[in-house]
Amino acid sequence: MQQFNVSRSAIFAILLCVLVLTGCMYTMGPRMPRELSAPAISSYSTNQFNTDVAAYRDDVKSGDLTAAKTVRNQIAYRVMTGIESGYGRFEMHLTTTRAGAQTGSDALQLGLTAATSVVGTSDVKDILSATSTAFHGTWTSLDKNYFQDKTTEAIVSQMRATRKTKQAQIITSLATRDVASYPLEAAWIDLVDFYYAGTVPSALVEIASDAGTKADTATKDLNKAVADLTPATPAQAKQSIGNRTAYEKLKSAVNGTDPQQSAKALQTLRQILTAAGYAPKADASATELLGLFRQAIDEATNDDSKLATLSAAVAAANID
Repeated sequence: MQQFNVSRSAIFAILLCVLVLTGCMYTMGPRMPRELSAPAISSYSTNQFNTDVAAYRDDVKSGDLTAAKTVRNQIAYRVMTGIESGYGRFEMHLTTTRAGAQTGSDALQLGLTAATSVVGTSDVKDILSATSTAFHGTWTSLDKNYFQDKTTEAIVSQMRATRKTKQAQIITSLATRDVASYPLEAAWIDLVDFYYAGTVPSALVEIASDAGTKADTATKDLNKAVADLTPATPAQAKQSIGNRTAYEKLKSAVNGTDPQQSAKALQTLRQILTAAGYAPKADASATELLGLFRQAIDEATNDDSKLATLSAAVAAANID
């Protein structure tokens, strides 16, 4: 009779797992239109690829760089399309598979717990309880080692963000750079990076790196806040206030609607930065000039010599 109870409990646990797993296999997205799911647009055979590469090299060798750029772009976009197609399936598979595995794990543990509660023999209870504990520990270890305890949403979000950044860089380079400055080999390196940006290990590294960067930024912000609040002589305080006031006035003029005032503000920015010992690039944008001025102000916070030099440069500019 006891053996029957044990078997019945085991069957109950198994049926519970099967029912839960079966009921949780929901479709995670709508059916893809035939036009998007057709393999023709993303299919790029090795022979086609080799033919295109040979054509690219022939164009470069003959000096027809315009034709070479066209072929380079065609190769890059076709490879990118293949990567996109594969990533879409991978992301859907990752989401559904991990969710299903987690649900199955929960269901199995619930089944074992239920079986333990209805079994009368203490030895069998101990076996079922130990099995449940071991299974839970194994699943926890797998989740920690493969996913670093990160949620699927966090991993997918990071992969999407990194992929978009990489893809934007590639598209911009293909559109604006010739084959001399951005040859096929360079595009290929970027495409490989684009592929790896859509992998779990890459996402985990980016998440950890992002956390470290945020910690460094927070530390710098804290140090800057402390430095800003550090007492200074009245003359130094006046100089610091004057520099920050000049920055705000120039920023407002640069971003204003009057083209003449904006051009004058940019010229003044260059004058101040040059006099303060900085060397803005000839083609520096307004954002870059303002950023360099802000950098000069920050560096002068804890350096009396730089503060004096920058303040003199601001005073000489005679900003209204």
